[in-house]
Amino acid sequence: MKGQSERRKKIVEQYYSNKIKDVELFIDNVWDLHNVAAVLRSADGLGIKKVNLYYTYDVFPDLKRKGKGSSSSANKWIKLNRVNDLDKFAAEKKKEGFKFIGAELGKKSKNLTKFKFPKKCIIVLGNESKGISAEVQEICDASIFIPMVGMVQSYNISVAAAIMLYEVFKQKGKKLKIAKL
Repeated sequence: MKGQSERRKKIVEQYYSNKIKDVELFIDNVWDLHNVAAVLRSADGLGIKKVNLYYTYDVFPDLKRKGKGSSSSANKWIKLNRVNDLDKFAAEKKKEGFKFIGAELGKKSKNLTKFKFPKKCIIVLGNESKGISAEVQEICDASIFIPMVGMVQSYNISVAAAIMLYEVFKQKGKKLKIAKL
């Protein structure tokens, strides 16, 4: 038994060391549990280890009991942080050097394909219908959008998260070890 637990401990340590450093996600009131779980799955697959969850008007998702299918159990591996005090959280993260990057289509938003992510950043994803709340927009240092050529102007939040995280992975994940099948 001891050999198995040592081996597992080593695998878990390797897993957490094989992550993109200083990049986190921030989910603002996303109401669909399956969307949150799908975001966690993409985050896990693309080297993100921490997701911050902020809920002021929607129900906080119970990711331990539900959403396992959508996350493929990534909810067990991603570090989840519930943000209760937005001002305190933002002040602490900014003091640590993090920049908040909002995912939204706005006049000042930059094209994702031309955006260079800062060394330390937190990508902010908003609610499915309302987008990023006004209070969260206030803490954002920049915003990005995903270029689209179709008639629809937005992706589902889990798809948008995956596209943005893949761009982060291309920019910052070059040294990560790719899982072998």
